[in-house]
Amino acid sequence: MHALNYKLDKSILDADGRYLDSQELYPLESYIQSYSLRLSAYQHLQQHGDKLVIYALRKLAQLYPELIQQHGPRCKYDMTEVLRYIALSILRDDELLFKEQMLGWLDTILLAHKRNNQCRQAYQNLQEAIAANFVAAETGLIRPYLDLTLHTLESH
Repeated sequence: MHALNYKLDKSILDADGRYLDSQELYPLESYIQSYSLRLSAYQHLQQHGDKLVIYALRKLAQLYPELIQQHGPRCKYDMTEVLRYIALSILRDDELLFKEQMLGWLDTILLAHKRNNQCRQAYQNLQEAIAANFVAAETGLIRPYLDLTLHTLESH
């Protein structure tokens, strides 16, 4: 059975049947203290994710209209899935979940289609939309995940 996130799983496994000390309880304390902010970011991504993706793709369409005409629905689906995993990873406070469950899949898909530059632009547009529409604290939680995504897109 999994705990809330990777850090907590590791602390519990390392304890090996004994009580956790204060240092080992820190991931749980950190999780609890930041929960309301993470929940707020999660809820805002759920509520506004579609609008943010559409904004990013409309802006991309100004540069690559043929790409959006041909692949718009697939781009929207992929970006929506990325946002869904970002939201879940933020709620769980588990970056490893995003890396293992999303980035490998996204990298494989985009590498096969050879659209990394265009997709990078779309995710930069998405990052701008989030920065303009979310409070700074929520943006601060979301940005590292988008930075990971952009870094993955730039690595090829």
